[in-house]
Amino acid sequence: MSASRFDPTIPAIYVRENFEPADRLAVVVLNKRTNSVIQRIATAEAIAEPAFQAWLHHRNEHDRSEIYISMNALHANATGRTKRDIAAIRHIYLDFDTDGTAAVERLLKRGDTPKPNYLINTSPDKWQVIWKVAGFGKDQAENLQRGLARGVGADPAAVDCARVLRLPGFENHKYNGAHTVRAERLGSDRYSPDHFPIFSSEEHIKIEPARLAAGNRVRDSLSQSERDWAYAKRALARGEKPESVAAAIANHRRKDKPDPEYYAELTVRKAQDVLRSQDIGPQRPLR
Repeated sequence: MSASRFDPTIPAIYVRENFEPADRLAVVVLNKRTNSVIQRIATAEAIAEPAFQAWLHHRNEHDRSEIYISMNALHANATGRTKRDIAAIRHIYLDFDTDGTAAVERLLKRGDTPKPNYLINTSPDKWQVIWKVAGFGKDQAENLQRGLARGVGADPAAVDCARVLRLPGFENHKYNGAHTVRAERLGSDRYSPDHFPIFSSEEHIKIEPARLAAGNRVRDSLSQSERDWAYAKRALARGEKPESVAAAIANHRRKDKPDPEYYAELTVRKAQDVLRSQDIGPQRPLR
C-alpha cells in the first residue's frame, strides 16, 4: 500500500488494517502556524468513517495541520493519552530521523527481527517501521523498542507506548514543500514477544547514557530528541527543578511535537530514572 495525495481512502484503509473496530485511539491534529493542538479520542471504526476522514483532510489541506494517530489502544474511560491510559499494545515501532534509509535497510537484514508490517516514509530519508503485535505488556513493549532503537540507530526517545505517529495518506508540512506520508505494506502477520530478541532493562541504563556521553559514536550526529534528553540529564544533575526543565523543553519543541508538554515530561522522567540509577544529583519528583 503506498499513499498518494490524490487518494483520500489511504488513511481509513490503514486504520482498519491496524486496529480492531472497537479500539479507542487518539487522533492529534497539530497546527504549527498557530501552535494549536486538537486531540480527539474515538474508536478505530469511527475514525475510518468518511465524516471523520473528511475533517482530517480539511485540516491537513486548508490549515496545513499535521495528522497523527496513537499506535496502541486506550482504555474505555480514557480522556487523555498517557502510559496509564493504554489498554492494549497493538504495535511495536521505531522512528528513524537520521540516515533513515540506510538504517532501515540494515534493520531489514537482521536475522533476529521479523519482517515489519509497514514502512512509513514520513519525509525524505525519514522512516517509521511498524510491526503488528499481540501479547505484549506496556513495559515489555517499551523495553523491546529501546533495545531495537539502540541496536539499529533509531530515535531512542521515540519508544514510549503512548506515542502518536503520522497517519499515512496526509501531507507532512514540517519542511519546505509538502511531503505525502507514504506506507509500504510488507505483510499481514501479527507477532508475539517470542518473535523478537530479548533486551534487559539494565542494559539500556548502562549503555545508552554512555553512548550519549561519548558523543554518540553510533551515528555522526545527535537527533534533537537525544539533545533534549542530554539537556534534561545535565540540568537535573546540576539541581534545576524538573518542572523548569520540562517547561524549557516543551517551549523549545512546541512547533515540532504534537503534544510538547507530554513529550517534555516524558523526557525529564527518563532522565530522572537514569540519574537515580547512577545516584547522581538531587532527586526532586516531577509534579
